[in-house]
Amino acid sequence: MLSKKLFLNIAMVLAFAFAASAQDDIILIKKYAENAFKKGDYEYALQNYLELLKYDKENIDLRYRIGVCYTETNIDKERAVEHLEYVASFNNYPIRTKFFLGKAYMYNYRFTEAIEAFYEYKMVGVDETDLFESDRMIKMCEHTKQLINNPINVTFTLLDSTINSKFDDMIPIATPDNNLLYFSSNRNYIKEYEAYIYSGQYSENKKGLWQPAVQIPISSYDDENVVGITPDGNKMLVYANGDYATHDIKQYTRKGVKFTKSQVSDLPADMNTDDIEMGACFTADGNTIYFASNRPGGRGGLDLYVSHKGIDGKWGPSENMGTDINTEYDENFPTLSPDGKAFYFASKGHDGIGGYDIFSTSFDESSGKWYKPRNVGFPLNTPLDNTSISFVGDGSVAYVAAKRKEGVGNLDIYRVDFGDESIQPSYYTGIVFVGDDEQSAMPHNDKMQKAYVMVYDIYGNIIAQLDVDEGVFFSALYPGDYTIEVKFEGQDSGYKEKFHMNLGENIEKEIYLKPVK
Repeated sequence: MLSKKLFLNIAMVLAFAFAASAQDDIILIKKYAENAFKKGDYEYALQNYLELLKYDKENIDLRYRIGVCYTETNIDKERAVEHLEYVASFNNYPIRTKFFLGKAYMYNYRFTEAIEAFYEYKMVGVDETDLFESDRMIKMCEHTKQLINNPINVTFTLLDSTINSKFDDMIPIATPDNNLLYFSSNRNYIKEYEAYIYSGQYSENKKGLWQPAVQIPISSYDDENVVGITPDGNKMLVYANGDYATHDIKQYTRKGVKFTKSQVSDLPADMNTDDIEMGACFTADGNTIYFASNRPGGRGGLDLYVSHKGIDGKWGPSENMGTDINTEYDENFPTLSPDGKAFYFASKGHDGIGGYDIFSTSFDESSGKWYKPRNVGFPLNTPLDNTSISFVGDGSVAYVAAKRKEGVGNLDIYRVDFGDESIQPSYYTGIVFVGDDEQSAMPHNDKMQKAYVMVYDIYGNIIAQLDVDEGVFFSALYPGDYTIEVKFEGQDSGYKEKFHMNLGENIEKEIYLKPVK
């Protein structure tokens, strides 16, 4: 039987061993996090940094890196703000903190605060790329404040679990008759890689119901995304990247449940290069193909190219679509309306809200040029990436992938119904007073602390973000149920209420905010 002294000695030895083991684990986790952060693998870096946070919650360098990771991924961009604000509260914060805080505010619809953060970074920043991006994002925030407060009349409907999963479900492409839906998802687990990869999925619409999605049986060990189809859904353009294909576009033909790879000659000979080719689509007759590439000679980043098939059935040389479409930033994921008259694509360079936005244009036969691309508007476009849209029928219904509050995964697929364009929005008018009660309240003015307005739908998605201007704000809204919140800058709470907006009804409300002590 062990003596008490011997028992205590053994316990101390074990305690030291466990402590040493825990310290070794922390060192290893930190190594994993730092390596991933340097490589730009922010998701994996974040997983490890969050483990480290359990042991060192007040480390501003750690909190900074966590804030950056949240900003640069779609995991939960809202969480970036709390970490970066904490870091910015210290005098010795990392120099790029305000730059990322500006991005975090922007992603969370706090555009006025984002502009202020970018200006603050410009006063101390030294990185030319960041300074240029700060100027660009300031302009983007100003433009976004106009778009978000003039929303288009659309309704989002989340597709159920026959389509969506807890993974990324994206790039929905439907046949014009709405009978077949292709999309891409990273739900495909490869045991040899110990990782999930992207593969094409499809679903058939039977009696108005989408059937459980089926993985397209073409997948190798590459990430493969369906990016374009013919109107009958029997030919697909697939972007592939991995060990067996490097940023190339392949074509597959569907016959029933079988999919076969087409001959290389079925695509333009100069389409795939050693560079990146990604989004692509056919015209209805199959005689024209549009695709994205970052090959040399473009305007910058990914540009859109076009190739036409001649009367001899052979593809002509691929041509850059020119400065009407392409910018110095990325253009990608081209697609056409069912009637072929409207051309849609994603761009990071035109007048956008943030990241990729969806734009539309059409070709002017008389001038031989494309009309100036038009942003399709909020809430189809948001401060996050919005990359593709697929219309069916007469164009009043489309499918998009989006990250929204009611979703089940990261990106989910939604049906979008466009409302009657002749219906005008109604207005919620708020008149803001500051005081403990109606008798002592004074009208809010611009010399007081800034006040902001947020309007949410029933799921918590932001519908409008407004500044209070000389004590008044206006919000244009279509019929529906909403929540409005009015509060001072930096305050966690203020005035909040739920309300219903009827067609043709305008609401005028006096709102009282308690003064900041």
